[in-house]
Amino acid sequence: MRVLDRYILRELLRNFLFSLLFFTILLLVVRFSEKEMGKFISRNMSVSSSIFSLALQTPGFVIQVAPPSVLFAIFFSLGRMAQNNEITAMKSAGISLYRVFQPVLIAAFLIALFMIVFNDRVATWANGRDAELKESGSRRSDIATNVVFAGSGGRVFHINLIMFNNRAMQNVTIHEFGEDNNVQREIFASQVSWEGQSWRLTRGIVRTFNGDSWEEEPYARKELIVPEDPEFMVKSMRDLKEMSFFEMRELIKHKKQAGQPVRKDRVSLHDKISFPFACFIMALLGAPLFMIFGRSGMAVGFLLTMFTSFLYWGIAIAVFEAFGNNGKLPPMLACWAANFIFAAVGIGLVYKVKK
Repeated sequence: MRVLDRYILRELLRNFLFSLLFFTILLLVVRFSEKEMGKFISRNMSVSSSIFSLALQTPGFVIQVAPPSVLFAIFFSLGRMAQNNEITAMKSAGISLYRVFQPVLIAAFLIALFMIVFNDRVATWANGRDAELKESGSRRSDIATNVVFAGSGGRVFHINLIMFNNRAMQNVTIHEFGEDNNVQREIFASQVSWEGQSWRLTRGIVRTFNGDSWEEEPYARKELIVPEDPEFMVKSMRDLKEMSFFEMRELIKHKKQAGQPVRKDRVSLHDKISFPFACFIMALLGAPLFMIFGRSGMAVGFLLTMFTSFLYWGIAIAVFEAFGNNGKLPPMLACWAANFIFAAVGIGLVYKVKK
């Protein structure tokens, strides 16, 4: 059985890598001709920058095509074994299909775990670098401009410039809202430096609303306690695709404390794990399906892969995640519902196949 397991795994992994490469290139070509070419032209990006941008988008494309790649690799690997009567020989030797499926499912589970980590570490970093590249380097890591952040305690920060190297800020306005969502106080500072949670404000003015009019009080120096770190404020403005799982979880925690809506953020958080895990779900579904269509050839396997993937994306993203974003389903259920449905179908088919 060790020899047989190695043989099945070798065939599966080889075809998976081939499928992953094929579908990634196909998606790159489609996206380049459909969207990216127009972006490159509108931003006057050079050829080298455009190629680098496509390379940075590749990890994200790999995540998108990984589930169908697993499904197609199973069809191609096990289907070819069925065509060559190798599956029949295994069954004649007393090896059940459950035992044949075992290395396939284990490999798919490990691929799913790898894709989860790859998505969180590599694809997230690449998305951030691609965003920086498309903005022509305007998003420097040591400087942030035009930062708007809703903090705890009813505060909203408007920061014109943050210089992380000097731990300094310029032209900072802090609005403090009351329970009626009206501005109660406005603090402006031309210069701010910070150390931990202590902000030192310089050359500013405090405007307080007393019910009928505003009272103004200039100041030369002022100390203010702010629980949020400026670096976190900048991170919260990034696209969720540029944030790791733990950064997204920290952002959601803060938004909850600040009383902000987090429904869509929680959907994105769960999707970061649920979609790559579909690699295992596709294996659970594809292993028994090859018994029905495996002898029909690669063309049928390709069409069935496309149909199944389209059905999965349609159910997972267009329906359930939309319900999650609209609040009609809990975020966790919205992201995992399609996996649960396809897993139930796959388990049912595994049970039905002739052992």
